[in-house]
Amino acid sequence: QDSHSYLALAKLQARRRQVQQAHDTFRRGTTACPNSIHLWQAWAIHSEATTTSSTNNPQEAVDETRPLFERALALDPYNPYVCHAYGLYEKQRHGNVAAAQKLWETALQKHSTAALVCSLGQVLLSQNQLTAARDLYAQHLYELPSKREKVEVFLAYAWLEERYFHNGDHAHELLSTALRLDPTSSVAQVAMARLEGRRQTITTSSSSENTASRQVTLQRLAQACQTNSSTNSNSSVILPAQPQAQHRRRRSSSSPPQGHKDGRVYNAWANLEVKNRRYRKARQILREGLEHHPHDFSLWQAAGKVEELLGHYTEARTMYSESLSIQPSAPTLVAYALLELHHPPDPVPKKTTSNTSNRTTSISNKPQPNFTQVQGLFEEALLLDPRHGPAYNSYGNAEFKRGNVEAARQIFERGVHANCSDAASVYHGYGKLELSLGHVTKARALLQQGRTHVMTLQQHVGTDSPHRERSSFLFHTLGMLELNRDNAAEARQVFLNGLELLHGNTSSSSQLLLGVALAEVQLGNPDEARVYFEKSVQVNERHAQAWQAWGVMEMRQGNFATAQTLFQCGLKQVDSYNRKETGALWLAYATLEGRRGNVAESRALFTQGLQAAPHHTPLLQAWASLELRVGNVATARILITKALTRDKHNGSGWMVAAEIERRDGNLGLVKLILRRGIECCCGNGGGSSKKSLSGSSSDCVELYRSLGDALLGEGKIQEAREIYERGIEMDPQHAPLYHSLAELEAQVFNVEGLSKLNKRAAKVFKTSAFDRSSFADEALSKKFAASGTSWGSKHSASSSRTKVTRQVAALAQRIVEDDDYDEVEMEHKHNQNDWRHKGRGRRFGNSNKKQRSASFSPSDDVDPDAFLESMSANLIQEGMVGDLLNEKDGGNNQQD
Repeated sequence: QDSHSYLALAKLQARRRQVQQAHDTFRRGTTACPNSIHLWQAWAIHSEATTTSSTNNPQEAVDETRPLFERALALDPYNPYVCHAYGLYEKQRHGNVAAAQKLWETALQKHSTAALVCSLGQVLLSQNQLTAARDLYAQHLYELPSKREKVEVFLAYAWLEERYFHNGDHAHELLSTALRLDPTSSVAQVAMARLEGRRQTITTSSSSENTASRQVTLQRLAQACQTNSSTNSNSSVILPAQPQAQHRRRRSSSSPPQGHKDGRVYNAWANLEVKNRRYRKARQILREGLEHHPHDFSLWQAAGKVEELLGHYTEARTMYSESLSIQPSAPTLVAYALLELHHPPDPVPKKTTSNTSNRTTSISNKPQPNFTQVQGLFEEALLLDPRHGPAYNSYGNAEFKRGNVEAARQIFERGVHANCSDAASVYHGYGKLELSLGHVTKARALLQQGRTHVMTLQQHVGTDSPHRERSSFLFHTLGMLELNRDNAAEARQVFLNGLELLHGNTSSSSQLLLGVALAEVQLGNPDEARVYFEKSVQVNERHAQAWQAWGVMEMRQGNFATAQTLFQCGLKQVDSYNRKETGALWLAYATLEGRRGNVAESRALFTQGLQAAPHHTPLLQAWASLELRVGNVATARILITKALTRDKHNGSGWMVAAEIERRDGNLGLVKLILRRGIECCCGNGGGSSKKSLSGSSSDCVELYRSLGDALLGEGKIQEAREIYERGIEMDPQHAPLYHSLAELEAQVFNVEGLSKLNKRAAKVFKTSAFDRSSFADEALSKKFAASGTSWGSKHSASSSRTKVTRQVAALAQRIVEDDDYDEVEMEHKHNQNDWRHKGRGRRFGNSNKKQRSASFSPSDDVDPDAFLESMSANLIQEGMVGDLLNEKDGGNNQQD
């Protein structure tokens, strides 16, 4: 008759993934204790959770779960816990909002709980009943039984005022009241810090709004942590090297901390430092938090993540284990699974005895992940929280990388049907999977479905949520997909939707702001693009792609001086942070000098770029194109050979190689190179494969088009037609292929074929296949322009503007004057004091601002000829020259 024992046993069995045993225990318990409402409710939740985490069909859970909730409700129709759980089941699982609303309103007639009030408030917001939601919060605020629940409703109320009524002052007043009610509430402290940061954004000038916002939030969190440290100064201890054993000693202490109830404030502060890549600072903050809150499992998880980022995998593993020993949670299990997947522990060396002697030798193997353990951790995470979106995302990606495509799809389907609270993670991961396989149409449909779902769900969330920030990845991927398909207007709207979800705060995502700028460029609105480019680099001054894209736009507009300043500013900001990310900036800067006719400067910049980012293959390809244009075919061949030995799956590299041989008169090699490129990049010329994952889909189909053109030039009509068709099959929306095929059919007077092709094109593009303007491929035609002159000949000297715009000049001046080198640079130097006193002199010379602003001009110390000679010698020594066309890459070796 002991219902509590049945409940405890069933929960333990569920925790151990003994699903059927837990089910049987619930059945025995409700038979022995039929009036235990807690057993019936827990059984219903267990049934719904296990079904959600193990099936792709949500209807399978209906017959078993709903009757269990009904049995619990029959015992007490107004029970707040049963009504709340049952309402969530109806709303999240089946989309039955009306049933959920009725259950919550019924329970609130006799009981006020924060869960009921906030859930009903979200429903009212989704129905645009803003005043009703405000009245609901005001009515129940002082009827709630505990401080914790009152604070929770205060937070929802403050978010309503800020987000929907745009009344920041009232929101601030509500959070202040919550903190007066419970000064130890860490969740209220974090909410107040974020609110004050957002308010700073509104009241600060655009040139420094994001920096000021971050600074205000950091200061508020630091102040809260300092207050907590002062309150708990008597209980402070130093975190030891082995936290697990020490934690067990602290756990037995009878004196609880007197400051914040948990380490949420430390976690929020450390999270901001992690976003700024200040990992050592974040580590220090979390260690301080653990001194005061050793029982906070989320702090142990965050500390483990920072240790992992610092490369301390053993310490990370220990901290994840400690977090799980305090309280198992889905985020910690996912983090632990990813650690075991990407950084498995070193294997124990195997000892072997030689037959000729008694000596034993140790054989060390490269550590391999224990995927059975990894799967177990993911499944346990989904058992604990069947609606944890990142678990499905990470689990599906892990299976995909193992080559289990169908298993990965099944996991993502489970996530889609689970109706996760963080649905963006699931749809984004699923869409990226299909995109990697070359299934562009399916990927686009999934991302659009996720966009709709996220906008519907997140638009009306009643509190500030980190899910909004994570959803920006989905909007960015979908927007870039639309942009790459020349749907600039739709792409712009997608990016703006993503920014709108981020609380309408245009300083919240540098990537989305860059997306809007790129869409404006495609739409022919350079002035609008400049506004968003500037916002993007203000949000993240180390965003290399934003600096590069802005400079490229100015270069194409003929504003060479402005472009040069932008490239130099970007290199100055990014190089001190992570040199490996500067490859695209060096490439764009070198391209600029080439277009201005400064070939020597361009070569020097390419050399500097490869020294800074040696694995940035596009630098080699662009340099090869430069040498080809000025007639240095042998040098171009060396460069493109090096590029292809590094990345054989990059289609543009094979096209450059083919053009080199065409210019050199080796027409027989051109088709062989293009076929080899298709083999490497496109999965042996047909289906998708792992090999195509790193390459561009556009580059891949362009290889088909180039090969078809070469065959057509030799009069091989049928073979060329088949190649064009295979390219269209791979990417049905790649417009230039339709035009090439139309030209072929026109040459042989195939009127019927032209008519069919025109209908196909009209169906896909809403236009005619004969309209060349709709299929213009300017990038490719410029890339292989049949001109032996330098890029500078394409632009007359009078067309370029030598004056830097006032907007960019002000931005550059601010960057030059910023001498606040942060801890990130010190971490990368590993010698803080020496770098701070000597590093600046080495990098920038003296303190003269003009000299520093030009610090990334082509260096006189760089010798491109010596660099090329060394590269050529290495290729010959490694036997790479001539081997590219002879290697097999998982398919049939193509022969001409």
